[in-house]
Amino acid sequence: MRLILYIVLMNWDDLKLIDAAAKMRSLSGAARALNLSQPQLSRRLKSFEDRVGARLFDRTPTGLKPTEAGLRLIPLAADMRKNADAASRVLPDLSGSALKVVRVAVDEVRARILTDKFADLSALLDGVELEIISSHLHANHQTRGIELQIRNCLPESDTLLFRKVGDVSCGVFASKDYVSAHPAALSEQRYKECAWLGFAPDDLWYPAQVRWMEDRRISRPKMRTNTMTTLMNMTASGSGLALLPVFMGNAHPDLVSLSGPLPELTNSEHIIVHRDVRREPAVRKAIDAIARIYKEMASKLTGSDDPVRLQAAE
Repeated sequence: MRLILYIVLMNWDDLKLIDAAAKMRSLSGAARALNLSQPQLSRRLKSFEDRVGARLFDRTPTGLKPTEAGLRLIPLAADMRKNADAASRVLPDLSGSALKVVRVAVDEVRARILTDKFADLSALLDGVELEIISSHLHANHQTRGIELQIRNCLPESDTLLFRKVGDVSCGVFASKDYVSAHPAALSEQRYKECAWLGFAPDDLWYPAQVRWMEDRRISRPKMRTNTMTTLMNMTASGSGLALLPVFMGNAHPDLVSLSGPLPELTNSEHIIVHRDVRREPAVRKAIDAIARIYKEMASKLTGSDDPVRLQAAE
């Protein structure tokens, strides 16, 4: 019973001794096969026999002779050697079957972050293919339909891991034409006297923006959408004021920042991944590459490099 229990706990280095000794029938031959000195192999074999509580070989004038205990263990050692040899043949091919396409689920804001620096991102991926999947829903990582998702809320399942990659701030924006026609946009009167644009009631992807407007008793926007990109386009057309990510609003030539980045609308960005998928080299490389892009864009994403621009149209 003790021998059987130890077989379960032992490692391949232990069984190599038994396999070599059985094949070579001598300590000197086994030592040469394992690139060990004979005294070293002899000590290790004796220590092994002491640990399992059984003598495995008798030392005879004609060489090593397996005992009854040795005869039970030798076939198991031979099987492990065959498996180890098979593994060594397969190892060179494993990299060819590893995951090379990483799918990342993002909304249009995170997609814009990635695509604005896509040349740099492609270089960082170094052979890993990236598929950007548009989604406003929390991805089901259990189905393995995607490998990564970027969002600001943390996962609730302990099977999911997250890594913070940066922060994204929002602020109030309007078009230059709208500001010229509505001077109240430049003052606190903007909350009562200006038209505002917002999100459809059933869109829960940006709840913080909805609460921000409700706290300031801004009338329900008469023009609404369910995507941030459309909201930016509506704002640029001169339809009213809107809350937009500062990196998007500041980059638009027709928009004016009216508030600068708002601390209460600054959220952390996280990459979400299933703990099993995280082991894939391609997934780890994609996570590191995306984190690098967020780091490079940090000042733009938070608006720290661009003070409030209260400019009317020229």
